[in-house]
Amino acid sequence: MSALAIRPIYETHIAQDEAEIRAFIDLLRQENVGSYLEIGARYGGSFWRVSTSLPVGSRVIAVDLPDGMGGKGAAAIDALGACVEQLKRNGYDAYLIQGDSRSADVVALARALGPYDCTFIDADHSLEGVTRDWENYGPMSKMVAFHDIACSNPDKPIKVMQFWDSIKGGYRHQEFKFHHTGRHNGIGVLWK
Repeated sequence: MSALAIRPIYETHIAQDEAEIRAFIDLLRQENVGSYLEIGARYGGSFWRVSTSLPVGSRVIAVDLPDGMGGKGAAAIDALGACVEQLKRNGYDAYLIQGDSRSADVVALARALGPYDCTFIDADHSLEGVTRDWENYGPMSKMVAFHDIACSNPDKPIKVMQFWDSIKGGYRHQEFKFHHTGRHNGIGVLWK
C-alpha cells in the first residue's frame, strides 16, 4: 500500500459540515487570527483543519478529556496527541491540554498560553457545560465560536442552540448554518 494512501484520522475525521467549517476558516483568515484555542477537540479533525489554515508559527491549543470522550474513545486522544505533534513539526506553536474544560487547572493552563484571537467551543453540550466554557474561556479571546448552534433535535442532549440564542443579540455575530438535517448543526461566531 502506498504511504500516500494512509492519512491520519485527524486529517480525515471532522465533525463539522464542510461548507460551515470552510466559511469559519475564511472568516478566521479575514480576521488575521494567529492564536486559536479549541475546547473539545476530539480526534483533532477541526483542530487540524483550522490550525493548518493559520499562518505557520501560530499558537494553537487543543483541550480535551485525558481519555477521550469520557472514557469511550482512547483512540480519539491518541489521534489528537498525534495531531498536535505533527503541527509542532510543521512549525506551529501547538499544545494539548488534557482534562475537563471546567477544571480550574485546565482553565489556568489555557489562560497561561493566551490570550487568543479566537476560541472555538465544542465540548460539553449541556446548557451548564457550554455556559461554563463561555464563562471560563470567553474572556481569553476577541472572538468566540460555538458548534451546534442549530441543533434542535429533542432526542439529543445538545443545548448549545438555547445558549446561543440567549447571548448572540448582545454581540456582533455571524452564523454559518447551511444544513438543517441534525447531523451538521451550524457554527456561530461572536466578537467581544
